[in-house]
Amino acid sequence: MYDTTDTIAAIATPLGESGIGVIRISGSKAYDVGDAIFQSKSSLPLAQRRDRSIQYGLIVDDDGKAVDEVILLIMKGPRSYTAEDVLEIQCHGGRQSLSEILGLVLRHGARLANPGEFTQRAFVNGRIDLAQAEAVMDVIQAKSAQGLTSAVSQLEGRLSRVVGDMRLHLTDFITRLEVTVDYPEEDLEEIEVPDIAGAIRDMERRLDDMLAESKSGRMMRDGVMAAIAGTPNAGKSSLLNRFLETERAIVTDVPGTTRDVIEEWISIQGVPICLVDTAGIRSTDDTVEQIGVRRAKEYMDRADIILVVVDQSRPLQEEDRQILETAKGRQALIVLNKEDLQPAFKTEELQSYGLPILSISASTGAGMGALKDAMLSLALKQGLTAAQSALLANTRHIELVRQSREALQRALDTIEAGMPVDCAIVDIREAWELLGSITGDTVHDDIIEEIFSRFCLGK
Repeated sequence: MYDTTDTIAAIATPLGESGIGVIRISGSKAYDVGDAIFQSKSSLPLAQRRDRSIQYGLIVDDDGKAVDEVILLIMKGPRSYTAEDVLEIQCHGGRQSLSEILGLVLRHGARLANPGEFTQRAFVNGRIDLAQAEAVMDVIQAKSAQGLTSAVSQLEGRLSRVVGDMRLHLTDFITRLEVTVDYPEEDLEEIEVPDIAGAIRDMERRLDDMLAESKSGRMMRDGVMAAIAGTPNAGKSSLLNRFLETERAIVTDVPGTTRDVIEEWISIQGVPICLVDTAGIRSTDDTVEQIGVRRAKEYMDRADIILVVVDQSRPLQEEDRQILETAKGRQALIVLNKEDLQPAFKTEELQSYGLPILSISASTGAGMGALKDAMLSLALKQGLTAAQSALLANTRHIELVRQSREALQRALDTIEAGMPVDCAIVDIREAWELLGSITGDTVHDDIIEEIFSRFCLGK
């Protein structure tokens, strides 16, 4: 674990030019550091000033020279983000100003915080649990309004309350079983085998419901990947540009212009969708283009939705048919591009692939509304209708719930096999510990370190 007894500091806003930049300081010496570099009309030490107050003044260097005009936010522990004394310096958002002020802060007793260390201190100090801490990054990285709503719900402790309730029931269950086994001579109420099996089945059903909705939660958190595939010059890059309403991808008449994948995010009625423009799929002797074609096929395999773009102004090519065969049976749409031009084949030739067919014009925008509706329909078909009720979105949480479900199933198998009840306690306790790893009650330090290392600096 990181040292949580010293005072840490970091720039909490992105480096660059902006109206405001923020430097966050947390720890027992936060106000001592502030007193050493801050000047204002009041001579009162910062520690003695009112909690949750705003102080105006100057940051000065060791020679008394003004570095920047700032305001300070005083937040005394435990009523702060980290549950420690916190001082936030709001200065002008120039790179030089932020760097100089941070340098002064570090020279006067603070050390540079590690990634995620402020949130880690909030966890260590008991202000939030591990599931809530992980939700902080989900809030920052939310790709849609629904994803943000879900992340805020987790930050407020929705998942933690459900897991806590389940662990409480398992704790009571384990305690009663162990007392019955360890003190058989006592006149205690015995737990009947049907009661044990029934309670385990009830818990399994709750876990099954969480897992069933987890795909929806994951897609709200990570988004839906839509691969735009097709032959060269079918209009894939033009379609990407039309979705984005900007010239993001280079479009030319030269086949093979796109040689690598381009990823961009859009939102369709609150559903985050990652559009992946891939290289045109064809046989080629060009080494670089071959790499692009291979990557295009890989993205087709990974995608939640495939948009197969076909140029309807030219006869169907064998490469078109091969791509359509690959998409057959998948969550895919056939997108007939260039509907503003004379068609060179009949749509009946495509019906054998069993995929929805839509006509659009990437150049004029015709048909784009229907295409977005069809993409949204495919996304909802994969489970996004339950997004608001989904408790699980984090891959780590999903795996822990799955393992807990398996442990309970082993316990149930043991009981139904007629073995002594105490043989099932081991598996029930494992389920209890696995659920505790979600909130951090039973998690190992190395896992905590790994989780917080993924946070951004200053958070």
